[in-house]
Amino acid sequence: MALALVIAALETLRIGWADYLFRKDTLQSVRLAARVWPGDANFYVRLADLDPRNAVSYLRRAILLDPLASKSWIALGLQVEQQGSVAEAESCYLEAARADKQFLPAWTLANFYSRRNDAVPFWRWARNATQMSYESIRPLLRLASVFTGNGNVIMQQMIVPRPNVEREFLRYLIEENKDASAIAARILNRADPEDLSCLMAWINRLIETRRLPEARQLWNALSDKRMIPYPHLTHLTNADFSQKPLEDAGFDWRITPPPGVDCERTGGGFRVQFSGKQPEAFELISQYLDVTNGTFLLSFEYRTVDIQTTTNLRWRTGEVFSEPLPAAENWTRVTSVFNAASLNRLSLQEQRASGTTRPEGIVYFRRLTLSTASSVQSK
Repeated sequence: MALALVIAALETLRIGWADYLFRKDTLQSVRLAARVWPGDANFYVRLADLDPRNAVSYLRRAILLDPLASKSWIALGLQVEQQGSVAEAESCYLEAARADKQFLPAWTLANFYSRRNDAVPFWRWARNATQMSYESIRPLLRLASVFTGNGNVIMQQMIVPRPNVEREFLRYLIEENKDASAIAARILNRADPEDLSCLMAWINRLIETRRLPEARQLWNALSDKRMIPYPHLTHLTNADFSQKPLEDAGFDWRITPPPGVDCERTGGGFRVQFSGKQPEAFELISQYLDVTNGTFLLSFEYRTVDIQTTTNLRWRTGEVFSEPLPAAENWTRVTSVFNAASLNRLSLQEQRASGTTRPEGIVYFRRLTLSTASSVQSK
C-alpha cells in the first residue's frame, strides 16, 4: 500500500513537472516535457508548431496517442498535402470527419475538394459544413462561386433549411448583384419577424432594378403575413404617417433630414423644423411609387410657423418639380400634377432659390393623398 502511494506521488510529480515545462512553451522545454511524460498528445501537437521541419513525425505520434483528435488529423493532412501527398491528405481529412461531426472537418474537406476542383464531394461537404455552421457562411459561398455563379444551383446544393443560413445567403446574393428570387420565396414560406430586414433588402433591390411587379408581390405577401403594418400596396403608402416608417423602407417613406433640420411624425402628417443653418439643397423625405401610365394628382395641406417668405420646399417626381411652397400661416391645400413613368419616386426637396434666405421656422404637412386624375374627374 505504501509503495503504491509512493508511485502515485512520483507520477503526480512527473505530470506536474511536464506541465510546467510545457507551459514555458519553448522548443527545448516542450521536448523535455514530452520526454518526462511521453503519453500526452498535446505535447507533440505543440512540437509540430514549434519545429515545422519535423511536424509530420510529431503529428503522427500525436495521432497514435489520441486517434480521435480531429485537429491533429487536419494538421497532418495539411502538412502532407503541402508535400504533395494528396491521397494521404484526403485520408487524413476524412479521418478527422469520422472522428468529429462538427464544422471544422467538413469545412476542411470542402476546402480540399475546392482546391482539387472536384465538384461532387465539394458540394457534399460544403452542405455538411453549412448545416453545422454557427458563424458566417461567406467563406463557403466564396468557395462555391468557384464552381458556379448561379445562385439557384448554390441554393439547391448547399443552402440547408436553417433561417440564419438562408438569410445570409439572400444578403450575399444581393451584395453580389445576383438574382435572389428563389431563396426569397423559400424564406417567405416560413417567414418570421427576423426575416423582415433581408426580405425588405430584396424588395429594395427589385425596386432599384425596376422589377416592380415582383417587388409589389413580395410587399403584398408581407402584408398578408402581417409582417408590415400596411394593407396591399396602393398609390401612396403610410400617407398619414400613422406608422413609423420601416427602417428598410421598400415602398414606405425614407426620411433623410440633414444637419440643421428636424423632421418628425405628427398626428395625421409630419412636421419639418428649419434651424436656418441647414444646407442650401437637400432631400427631406421620399417614397417609391407603384404607379404606371396616366396622370396623377398629389394633394396635401400645409401651414408654416415663423417663416417669413418661402419654405423653398418643392415636391419632385422624376424631373418634374412643383412650385416652391410659400409661407402660409393658415392651413392651405395644394394639388400638384405629374405623369407616371416606368419608375416613379416622390420626394420633398429643399432648394434655396436665388434671392431668398434659408428658412427658419416650422412647416406642418397633413392629409396627403395621391390619386389618378381620371378618378378625381369621375367624382
